[in-house]
Amino acid sequence: MKGNLTHAMDQKFIYAVTIIQDAAQNAGLNPGIYKMIDKKHKVIYVGKAKHLKNRLLSYIHIEKLANRLKMMVSNIAKIEFTITNSEIEAFILENNLIKQLKPFYNILLKDDKTFPYIVIDETSDYPRIFKYRTIKTMGNNFFGPYPAVNTLHDMLKIIQKTFLLRSCTDNYFSNRQRPCLQYFIKRCSAPCLGKISKDEYIKCIDFAKNLLIGKDETVRTSLIEQMREASKNLEFEKAAVIRDKIKSITEIQAKQYVQISKTSSIDFIAIAKGQNTSVVFVSFFRSGRNVGSEKFIIQNSLESMDESAIAGSFIMQFYLNVTIPSVIVINKNIENKEHIINYIFTQCKIKTKIIVGNKGIYKKIIDSCVNNAQIQLSKDSSSEYQKPLIELSHMFGDVKINRIETYDNSHIQGTNACGVMIVFEDGKLKREKNRRFNIDKKTANDGDDLNMMKFVLQKRFKSKSIVEKPDLLIIDGGKAQVHAAQQITETLEQKCNIIGIAKQNHRRIGDEKIVFADGKEINLERDSLLLNFLIMLRNEAHKTAIMFHRKKRTKGLLKSELDEINFIGSIRKKKLLEHFGSIENIKKASIEDLKVVQGIKNHYAKVIVDFFNRGRK
Repeated sequence: MKGNLTHAMDQKFIYAVTIIQDAAQNAGLNPGIYKMIDKKHKVIYVGKAKHLKNRLLSYIHIEKLANRLKMMVSNIAKIEFTITNSEIEAFILENNLIKQLKPFYNILLKDDKTFPYIVIDETSDYPRIFKYRTIKTMGNNFFGPYPAVNTLHDMLKIIQKTFLLRSCTDNYFSNRQRPCLQYFIKRCSAPCLGKISKDEYIKCIDFAKNLLIGKDETVRTSLIEQMREASKNLEFEKAAVIRDKIKSITEIQAKQYVQISKTSSIDFIAIAKGQNTSVVFVSFFRSGRNVGSEKFIIQNSLESMDESAIAGSFIMQFYLNVTIPSVIVINKNIENKEHIINYIFTQCKIKTKIIVGNKGIYKKIIDSCVNNAQIQLSKDSSSEYQKPLIELSHMFGDVKINRIETYDNSHIQGTNACGVMIVFEDGKLKREKNRRFNIDKKTANDGDDLNMMKFVLQKRFKSKSIVEKPDLLIIDGGKAQVHAAQQITETLEQKCNIIGIAKQNHRRIGDEKIVFADGKEINLERDSLLLNFLIMLRNEAHKTAIMFHRKKRTKGLLKSELDEINFIGSIRKKKLLEHFGSIENIKKASIEDLKVVQGIKNHYAKVIVDFFNRGRK
C-alpha cells in the first residue's frame, strides 16, 4: 500500500470499506465488541469499543493505517458485532473471545507455559514438600512461581536440610519399613518410622512456610531462642545443629533479598515494541526475593498498538494461569487499568494493584527489565530464523508458528529402539525441553519405523508432564507418516499442523520433498531459507536420536554382563564401576584387586573372576 489513497483503494479495500461502513451504521454509538471475519469464515480480529460506530469508522481511512492494519482490513469479508450494557462488559467479552478464538491479528499469549512452584501438601498428618508445575486447588500451599528453576532447587535443598521435611509420595511414605537414603544424608527426619513426633514435625512445617513467605526474622528469632536454651542445658551438639540452620537462612537472605517489601509479592513487567514483534520481560519477586525472570515473545501485535495496550492485554491473559501478585509494576501507564483489575478479580477472586515504577527501587528494577526486554527484542529482530518462520506461517493460512516439535526414531533391527522430540520455540532450539522416549520391545521387534513413530507420538500426547501444545509437528517421512501422525493427534484431540520431510530416491540433501497433511507436496529451492531451516531441525532430531540410541546400547551391554553375575546387586555394581571406571577394567582385575572395593569379599571376588575367565575359555 504505497502512494496516494486512489492507488491504494483497489477492489479488496473498496469491498472492505463498504462492509465496515454498513456495520458501523448498524452498531451505532453503543459499547460492545466486533469480530472481523475473512472469506474462509475465520475470525481474524476481535476488538472492543465504548462507541462501536466511531471505532469501526477509524478503519476506513486506509492511508492512515499501519501496514499490518492495512493487511488485516484487506482480508475482511464480514463484520459481526455484539452490543453490551457497559464498557467493562465489552472489555471482559473481548478478552474471553480472544482466548477462545485466538484471532491472528490480536495479541496472543501462549497460555500453556507453566512455572514450577514449591508446594507444601497438608492433606496428610505429616505434610510433604515438593516441586510442582501449575496450580491446583487440593488443600495445598503453593509458593512461587519460580521461573529460575535453580533458585527453586536451592530453596528446596536448604529447607530440607534445615527442617528435615519429607518429599516422598504418600504411598511410599506409608509403606516404609526402614529409613530411606534421605534420612541418612540428613534431609529428612523419617516421620514414616516415628523418628520425630508429630508436634515437632508440624513446628518444622510452620518454620518452612514462614521462610517461604518472607518471615525470616520470625524463624531466626525462634531458632536463636532454641539455640540459647540448648546451650543453657549443656546440649552443645543440638545447639550446633540449630546454629547451622540459622546460617542457612542467612545464606538465603544474602543471595536473594532486594530491599523491597518483604510482605508482598511483586511482579515487574516491561514492554519493548518493535515493528512486527514485541517482547514482554517479567521479573518475579516473592517476599522480597527475586525468584527469577522470564521473557515472552509476541509476534503478532498490531503496529498501531502502543506498549501500554500490549501490557494490558498481556496482564489479562497471563494472570489467569499464574499466581497473582499483590502488586504489578509496569514501565508505562495503561488504559482501562481499573477494568483490568476488576477483570482479574472476577476471574480469580484476587485483588491486585497496578502501578508505574517511576520512583526509588521500583524504578531501578523496572529500568533493568526494560533494558532486558530491549536486548531480547534486538536479538529476536535479527534472528536468522525469522524469515522461514514467516514463510511457514503463510503456508498454513497466516497462523502463528512459535513452537515446533520435530520427531525421529533410532534402532538397529528393532533393538534398543528409542524416539526423540526436538523443540524449537521463541526463535531458537530449546534443548532443555527436548524429550526422549523408550519404545517398548513389542512395538520395536518388527522393526517397523511407522509403528515406532506412532508409539512415540502417543506417548508424547498422552504425557501429563508435557503441557505445551505445538503449532507445528515435523515428521521424518512422507505421506504414510504424516497421515498416521494426523490420525493420532486427531484421535487424542490434539489436532495441529503437520508436515513431513521426505527424502527422494537418491537421498541427496537439499532435494527433500515437503509433504502436507492434505496430501499436497512441494519441492523448495536448494538455497531456500525455509528448506535449510527444516533440514536443520530434521538433522538435529536425527543426531539426538542416534546419541540416545548409543547411550541405550552401551547401557544394555553393561547391564547384560554385570547383572548376570550372582550376588552382584546394584550397590556392589556401582562400587565396582566407581572404583575401576569401566567394565573392561573390571574384566582385567585380579582377586586381590577386586577385594580392595568395599563390599567385595574374597568369595565375591572369586565369583567375578571366574565369570569373566569363563568367557575367555
